[in-house]
This record gives sequence, structure tokens and C-alpha cells, in this order.
Amino acid sequence: MVSWTVIAATGERFSDFAPYVASVNDAGTVAFQAALRGGGTGVFTGSGGPVAEVAGPAHVAAVTSHPDLNNAGGTSFYGKLVNGGQGVFLVRDGRLQTIADTRGPFTSIGPLGPTMNDAGVVAFRADRPAGVSGIFVADGAAVDTVAETDGRWSRFHGLPVINGVGTVVFGADRKDGVQGIYAAGEGSIRAVAETGDVFETLALFPSLAEDGTVAFAATLRDGGAGIFIADGDRISRVLGNDGAFETFRGALISGAGAVVGIATPRGGRLGLFAGPDPQADRTLAQGDPLLGSTVTELAANPISINSGGHVAIRVRLAGGRQLIARADPGT
Repeated sequence: MVSWTVIAATGERFSDFAPYVASVNDAGTVAFQAALRGGGTGVFTGSGGPVAEVAGPAHVAAVTSHPDLNNAGGTSFYGKLVNGGQGVFLVRDGRLQTIADTRGPFTSIGPLGPTMNDAGVVAFRADRPAGVSGIFVADGAAVDTVAETDGRWSRFHGLPVINGVGTVVFGADRKDGVQGIYAAGEGSIRAVAETGDVFETLALFPSLAEDGTVAFAATLRDGGAGIFIADGDRISRVLGNDGAFETFRGALISGAGAVVGIATPRGGRLGLFAGPDPQADRTLAQGDPLLGSTVTELAANPISINSGGHVAIRVRLAGGRQLIARADPGT
């Protein structure tokens, strides 16, 4: 069972939250992107009371990703520069800083969005000249390369996720046709999971816990599917289609290691589930009643969960009203 805290709603101030997700830090503060009724877009934070603007039309020409929020109150996001071009932005102590942009070594920033850790190191995707794509990290002082397509990878997927010790987990295709999830740290890159003997496909959004455990959705060569966790060299399945669920889109893992699956129950609709019982472990699903209406759409990704298991969700209700809401686990 969960309780709900509404962070923001479309109406007088905000006109749209789509298509981006919201993030939440361990204090329960939620960061989200929004289009404003008066024009322009911005990044905002709230925890159930007044909503604060982090960056708006006076700071950036447009916000083009979700924002990620760390426990020190720093926020990172992609956006368009006022004078043209694209950038990766970091806001710390009320100061907006461009940490990478297309005026320098990059031709484009993104897609999707960045993630960041408590030290303010931001992981992001970008393209260099000559069509080289890569995964990079930046802290406001320097930009370092994690992986690029001029090496063994041909393409990157989803968004890179970074934890407190600087490990970066990302999805990629190798040039030999193998698809994988990889962890970069301490000068080396290791395979977390790859297609081949066991896995047929891997979902696009792996999630990373503070202790290095990786959660992901995948299909198996034998026809099975599920949510898996990789802890070092051991991979185990925590939800499978041999039970109450039939398909799996992704997984969120809290800083403490609790897993929330993005899945569809048999005969049901897509939702977020914190365990194997679609009713008892249900966070929210399409078609559910919520605040006097019905959920028609919901979105979350690896940045949308904190160490306490609170989940920030972008919700669309019947009639078109949108919410940024925080699901607070019961005690």
C-alpha cells in the first residue's frame, strides 16, 4: 500500500509535464520539467508544498530532458542555450553552470537525459563530430569519456546511470551484434549482462543501486522474461513471466536495493509493482483510480526512485489533467 503526495498539477501555472519523467532524492524532494502557461519551459522542485523554480525561460531557451536531483540539492538537465546550441546544465547552490555544450567538442547533446551523484558528477550522452556517439561524465571542471562508438560499441541505448562511487552503467550494442549492459569504473568496463546463451533481449533502462547492484528487464532465449538483478558476477530473477506477470518494460532499484518493476500483469495493464503480487505489491497502473479520476498514462525511469523506495511518477488522468506525484511506501 502507498500514500500519495501531489507535487504539481497542470492548470493555472503549468500546461504540460510530458514527455519527461520526474526524479526524487532521499529527502523526498521531487524535480520535474514543465511547460509554463505563460510560455517557455523550466525545471522545478517540490515536496508537497510550494513549487520552486530551479531554471526557467530567463536562464535557458528550453529544457529538453528530465532533471535529476541529488541529495545535496544539485540538479542536472539538458537544454537549449539562450544564444543557440544545446547543453548539459548543472545547478548547485542556486548557480546555473553549463558543463558541456555544442559550442565545444560536441555536435549534439542527449538523447533522453542525464543522471548525477551526490558529488555533482553528471553522466550524459552526446555526439562528437564525424558521427561518434559517446557516454561522458562531467563535474563542472572537466569532461571525461566513458565509452564511444569509435571503440567496440556501435550504438548506445537509454540513459547512463551513475552512483556515489562514480560507477556508470549503460546499455549498448557491440559491433559484433551483441547487445549488453555494461558497468564502467576504476578505469575499466565490465559486462553486467549480454545477449547470447541466456538473454535474447535487454530492456533499454538498467537501474543502479549505491552498492553497485544493477536491475534490468530482459527476455530469455528459452522464451521466458522477467526483472533481473546483477550483483557482481551473480544474476538472479526477481520477477518472471512464469507467474502473475506477462511482460516487463524496465526496473527501478532504490539506493537500498529494493526493486520496482515496470510490468504488465496477466490480463492487466502496464504499471509499477514492488513485488510478485499485482494487487498487494501494486504501486500504480493504467486504469487505476487516483484522486477522483482514472490513470490513463504513467511514466518513471531509474532516476524516479530514492533510497527509501519513494517513487516520483508523471501521471495523466482521464480528461487530460497531468500530475507529478510521489508514491510514499506504507510502513
